[in-house]
Amino acid sequence: MSDVRLKMNFLSYLGKALKSDELLDLLETHDMEVIYDFDRSHENIPDQYWATCLDLGLQLRFDDHQILRTIFLSLNQDDGNTPADLSNSDIPIFGSKQDVRNFASENNLKTTEGETEFFGAKHDWIRLEYSDHSIHYDFDGGPLKKVTIEKNEKE
Repeated sequence: MSDVRLKMNFLSYLGKALKSDELLDLLETHDMEVIYDFDRSHENIPDQYWATCLDLGLQLRFDDHQILRTIFLSLNQDDGNTPADLSNSDIPIFGSKQDVRNFASENNLKTTEGETEFFGAKHDWIRLEYSDHSIHYDFDGGPLKKVTIEKNEKE
């Protein structure tokens, strides 16, 4: 068996319907179950659909119209998952926030950044803003830990 890795084109999945051929292929290839998350509290919160693949360090969030809005990629072994491999993907990876800033400057991209504490965990993050999506890099005060890719809501 060949050890050739296929390129993961995460950006091409954004905005696609849950039942599109591309996403059905991804879901079936990795035996991903889709979970329907409805508004149990009757607070007019839009329904969502989730699919997770621990072997890829990947979680997908679909909106109430079953459109892929968000891709979460974990780059460490938290929560029992295998770290996502972005080395052969369409997502640029960086070693530091400064590297992201340099990339943004070279490519005329806007950034937003900050540091927060959430449930006792430090989050040191920076987000690259593209015309139709954003990529959020979470360094947690150290090496890159998580990447979140999100389709802009106006799309």
